[in-house]
Amino acid sequence: MSSLFEQAIADALNSANPQKVLEGKVANAIIQAGFDLVSFNKTVGLNGEIGEIDVETSNAIIEVTTQTARKLKQVQKLISNSDLNPLNKPVILYAPNYKFTQSSKPKMSLLPT
Repeated sequence: MSSLFEQAIADALNSANPQKVLEGKVANAIIQAGFDLVSFNKTVGLNGEIGEIDVETSNAIIEVTTQTARKLKQVQKLISNSDLNPLNKPVILYAPNYKFTQSSKPKMSLLPT
């Protein structure tokens, strides 16, 4: 791992906080895959009052969570807040533990064949 974020990623990977460990794993995977890591655990605003970006590449912002639900507002904020996302990058939610509730399941239509 050789990047500007090497120590921050190492600290995250060695954290007792599962959320931080997952963020570190995602950032490390981005680097290993050869993508540019632009920011990692970046706070925006005084003491992070506007928000935080977990992982950012030159092409996307990645919101990482160990939670099982309730990230829609955060993703919407990352998409729409020009302080957090001035380049209007797409936002990816990486949530390996996410559970869909009946009301949040994607709607599907079947087309006749």
